[in-house]
Amino acid sequence: MEKEFWRAYRSKGLVVVGVALWAESDPLKMAKMFAQRHKLTYTIAYDPKQESKVAEAYHVEGLPTNIVIGRDGKIRYWRQGFDFKSLKEAVEAALKEPAPKRKKTKK
Repeated sequence: MEKEFWRAYRSKGLVVVGVALWAESDPLKMAKMFAQRHKLTYTIAYDPKQESKVAEAYHVEGLPTNIVIGRDGKIRYWRQGFDFKSLKEAVEAALKEPAPKRKKTKK
C-alpha cells in the first residue's frame, strides 16, 4: 500500500487512512509498532475505546478490507482481501473524478 498507492498517487490527491482494529490492551502501541515495522507514512487511525465503529460502518469482517471513497464522499470500491489490479483501477478511476464544487457559505 505504501509504495504502490500512497507514494505513487498522493500528489494526485489520494489520501490513505489505515484503521487499526487490534483488540489488544493497547491498540495505539500496536498501531505504532505496525507503522514503524512497515515504514508507513500515511495516517493510521485507531479506536481508543475499541468499539469498532469504523469496522461496523464499513462492514469490515475480515482483513485486509480495502475501501476507495470518491471525491464526493461515496464509496467507489469495497473488497475484503487484496486484489492489486482491481484496487489500482478503482483508485485511478476515483482520482479522475472532478472535485465537487464548493458551496459558498453565508457570512
